[in-house]
Amino acid sequence: MQLLHLRTWLPALLAAALLAGPLLQGCASPGLAAPPPRPKTMDQAFVEATDRFGIDLLRAVAAERPRENLFLSPVSAQVVLSLTANGARGETQAEMLAALGYAGMDPGAVNEGMRDLWGLMAHPGKKVELERANGIWYQTGFAVVQAFREVAGGYYGAELHQTTFGRPQAAEAINRWVARRTRDRITDLISETTPDERMVLVNALYFKGEWKERFDPERTEPRPFHRLNGSPVEVPFMHQTERLGYMAEEGLVGVRLPYGEGDMALYAFMPDEWEGFLEGLTPERYRGWIAATAEQRVRLAFPKVRMRDGHRLKDPLKALGMERAFDSEQADFSGLLVGSEPLYIDEVVQKTFLEINEEGTEAAAATAVTMRTGSAPFSDVVEVVLDRPFLLAIRDDRTGITLFMGAILDPS
Repeated sequence: MQLLHLRTWLPALLAAALLAGPLLQGCASPGLAAPPPRPKTMDQAFVEATDRFGIDLLRAVAAERPRENLFLSPVSAQVVLSLTANGARGETQAEMLAALGYAGMDPGAVNEGMRDLWGLMAHPGKKVELERANGIWYQTGFAVVQAFREVAGGYYGAELHQTTFGRPQAAEAINRWVARRTRDRITDLISETTPDERMVLVNALYFKGEWKERFDPERTEPRPFHRLNGSPVEVPFMHQTERLGYMAEEGLVGVRLPYGEGDMALYAFMPDEWEGFLEGLTPERYRGWIAATAEQRVRLAFPKVRMRDGHRLKDPLKALGMERAFDSEQADFSGLLVGSEPLYIDEVVQKTFLEINEEGTEAAAATAVTMRTGSAPFSDVVEVVLDRPFLLAIRDDRTGITLFMGAILDPS
């Protein structure tokens, strides 16, 4: 299965090239396409793929760190890996697309979905900032395959830069680029590069949303949060009583806190028992909880959160079936660089930032791909106290795209 079928794609690629402008070798792309308009809807198969991959990745990462806080952006990883898949061929590409949740999707719809996602992020609504950027760095002396350049610019808005891997300046340039695009929330995505690297593909994502109804700081006060082992820890809790999204079923309670005009929201789902909760989480259950959420007057206590996290995603992605891409003997990325030696993915690394306070939420993520050679009955007022481990998600409800997911096990 190929993402780039020239007979099918040539008109789209020519249009993308006209929009994107020339991508000059050796410098940042000077004429990137303007962001597309915000889509009114998104392809349902694409939305379901983002949910499927997001939950699969969260579960795979949690399996490695079952008793720790987690915060990641599956969509950041999905964007940069989908971009990378345009340069893969044969079984390598097929495995990547399946692991990314796209099994059964028309390959062209993947790039179209990514272009719609670009439009979604470019127009998030009032009182919400949402920025994303894609960057590609490639080794001096090599040329990027033209078809890949066109798709990278036209569908992903990616900037291309030439560099010399192995020199300190290469890592410094990538980290400066990420820092600018995440408001300095992520400044050290990669520590170094090596001379045998040939390409690094990066997605940066930044979110800042103001609550539709802010919490009053005067009402913030410490109270116990009960950790996995049952021991309490004192943390500051924010309080408000408002009409919020609420759902409850046996063993689970959930709440929805809207940002800005209400189209984007934070969801928190707290089970009675955390053990086994993520193992039983499925896209269908997740969407069912979202659909069951309805407005209700809620007396809410929400812990303040500030955390940084980092993940090496190679093993979790391999656990999802993306194996050939990481195998130096089997990987086929011949659609990336002209006439280069065989390439494979050496590592996929992501770093994230999250802060939840009385005003709203700030979150950032950056993901790098390193290519190397070689409902229940309600009373008038319900009370929700998120004082046990809970699942957290930041979602665009107009399109159904979940941008961030996490597990808050200890907000201290």
